[in-house]
Amino acid sequence: MNALDRLRAGLSSSPWLAIWLLLPLLGILPPVPVDETRYLSIAWEMRQSAELIALHLNGFPYFDKPPLLFWLLNLSWSLFGASLWTSRAMVVLFGAGCIRLLTLIERRLAGVEAQQAGWLLLGCVYFLLFCGAVMFDIVLCFFVLLAFLAVIQWVQGGDWRALVLLFVASGLGMLTKGPVLLLHLAGPMLLARWWAPVASKPGWQRIGAMLAITLLSGLPVLFWALAEVRHLGASDAHELLVTQTAGRVLDSFAHNRAFWWYLMWLPLIVLPWPLVLRWKHVRGAASESLHSSAGRFGFCAVVPALIGFSFVSGKQLHYLLPLFPGAALLLGAMSRAEPSLLSPLRLLGLMVLIAGWLAWTILRPEGMHQNLSMPWGMIALALCMLGLAVLLLRQVRGGTEQRAALVSLLLTMALLPVMRIQLADGADVRELAQQVVALRQQGVPLARVGDEPGLLTFFARLPEPLPTAGDPRQWAQQHPQGFLLMWSAHTAPPPDLQGRVWVAKGWVGLRPATAWLPRAVSTR
Repeated sequence: MNALDRLRAGLSSSPWLAIWLLLPLLGILPPVPVDETRYLSIAWEMRQSAELIALHLNGFPYFDKPPLLFWLLNLSWSLFGASLWTSRAMVVLFGAGCIRLLTLIERRLAGVEAQQAGWLLLGCVYFLLFCGAVMFDIVLCFFVLLAFLAVIQWVQGGDWRALVLLFVASGLGMLTKGPVLLLHLAGPMLLARWWAPVASKPGWQRIGAMLAITLLSGLPVLFWALAEVRHLGASDAHELLVTQTAGRVLDSFAHNRAFWWYLMWLPLIVLPWPLVLRWKHVRGAASESLHSSAGRFGFCAVVPALIGFSFVSGKQLHYLLPLFPGAALLLGAMSRAEPSLLSPLRLLGLMVLIAGWLAWTILRPEGMHQNLSMPWGMIALALCMLGLAVLLLRQVRGGTEQRAALVSLLLTMALLPVMRIQLADGADVRELAQQVVALRQQGVPLARVGDEPGLLTFFARLPEPLPTAGDPRQWAQQHPQGFLLMWSAHTAPPPDLQGRVWVAKGWVGLRPATAWLPRAVSTR
C-alpha cells in the first residue's frame, strides 16, 4: 500500500481527519467583521497588557463573554505565532475534536459498527464554515460533546470518573460561553430514562448527581466573574453579573427576533442534507430511529434546546451550532433504519448552484469590466474543487454518508474562493490596518470616534488601543494633522473618508481631522 492509498484509507475511516483539508484555505477569506475582528482584538489587548482575568476592548472592560477563547488564542499565538491563520487553525482543531467525539458517542449508543454521525456532521456546510472562523460556538460544541460523552458513560456504567469528566467539560464550556451550556445539557440529562437502554436505565438519584455536578461546574466561571468584579465599579459589575445573561434571555438588547425565527432558517443551515434526503422515506425512518438509543439521544440533544433557544429573545443562527451533532446522531439513526434514505447524486444540484454563482461572478457586467484584475487563481481553485467533487461523487466507494460528506467538504472548499472574489472590493480591514501602521510610523496623531468595535487593533498590532476622541472637533483643533478612525452602521460614509471598508452593514475608515475644522483653519 503506497502513501496515497494509506491517506485514502485513513480518510475513509476517520471523518475527523478529513476536516484538516480546510487548513490550506483558512487564509482565503478576510477576517469577518465585527465578530472575528473584535475577538482577535480582545485577545491581543490581553496579550499586550498581560492581564488574563479582566477582558478589555479598546481599553474598556468587556463583559459579553468569559475568557477561555481568549486564553486559547494567546496559547496558540505563543506556540505558532500571532496571525489570522493560526487563530483559525485552533478552531479547526476543535472542529476535528467535535467530529471525533461524536463518533465515540455514536459507537457508545449504537455499537462499534455505527459510523454515520461523524460523516453527517462533516458534511454540514454551515458547520464547516464556522470551523474556519474565530468564534465561540465550535469551541463550545466541543465541550458540549465532551459532556455528552460523560453523561453517557455515567448512565451506562455509573463510573465516578464520568462525573469528573462531566465537571471538567461543563466547567470549560461555561468558561467558553457562560451558562448557555446548561440549555444544551438539560435535555439529555433530564430525559436519560427515555434514551438509555432498559438494561442501564438510570434512577433519579443518578440523574440528580449529574445535575448537581453540572451546577457545581459553574464555580470556575463564577470565580472568574468575581475576580473581575473586584476591578469594576458598581454599574460595570451589574453589567457583567446580571445584564449579560438576563438581558439576552428576557428582552435582548442585541439580535432580538421572533419565536419562530430559527424555524425559518433551519432548512438552509443544515444544507446539504435536505437536498440529499429521499423525503418519501423520512417519516418511516424517523419513527424507526426513535426506537434506538442513538436516535433518542439525538432527539434529546436537539429538540429541547431548540425550543429553549426559541424562547430566548436574542437569536443568531450560529448559536445553534452545538445542536448539529445531535441532529447528526438522529439522522444517522434514521439512515441505519432506512439505508436508502440518502442519495448523494442529488448533490449535483448544489454543484450547479455553486458553478452558477461562480459564472455570475465572472460574467456579471461589473465583473467583465474588471477582468484584467480578476483573481483568476481563486477562480481556478474553485473550479478544481468542483471538479474533484464531481469525481468523488462518481468514483469514491463507501457509505452514502461518507460520499456525501466528502463531496460537501469539497463544495465548501469551492465556496471559499468564490466568497473571496465577492468580498474583494473593499471588505478587508487588513488594508486599512496597514494604513494605520504607516501613519503611526510617521508620527501622525490617531484616535477613534464613538463605539468602533476593535476592528483594527489586532491587524495593526497596536501596542495599545487608539485613544478615544470624546469631542472630535476639540481633538481636531489640537491635532489638525491627525486622522480619526470612524465606524458606523447607521449613516452613509462622509465623502472625505479615506480607506473606506464596508463591514457588517456599515463602514469604517479614516477621516482627516481637517474635516472637523472651519475651512479657513483647515486650509491655513
